[in-house]
Amino acid sequence: MRERTEAEWMKRSEEGGEFAVFLYTPLCGTCKLAERMIEILQVMRPDYAVEKANVNLMPRLVNRWQVESVPCLIHIERGAVSRKLYAFESIENVNRFLEPLYPTPKRKDEPS
Repeated sequence: MRERTEAEWMKRSEEGGEFAVFLYTPLCGTCKLAERMIEILQVMRPDYAVEKANVNLMPRLVNRWQVESVPCLIHIERGAVSRKLYAFESIENVNRFLEPLYPTPKRKDEPS
């Protein structure tokens, strides 16, 4: 997962797109497990373009996005928080959170 700075996230948020951000702190053990779940999903679904951000380095966005704890997977839509996931629980649970953001691409041999 690529890591972005607070300035990059502010700009991306202001552009109004739709994306997912994994928020963590470096010394958080649960964050490492959650990040591993996302990495496993990205192997299965390379279209899951989740990037990450260290909350210690982005106080303004943490406040703006009202992040309550880490790990947090946050869905930004048109510059605003759409949904947050704090309880990662399982890879399946994380997949359910990300699926609406990245619909399954149709195979070339599938009828339209």
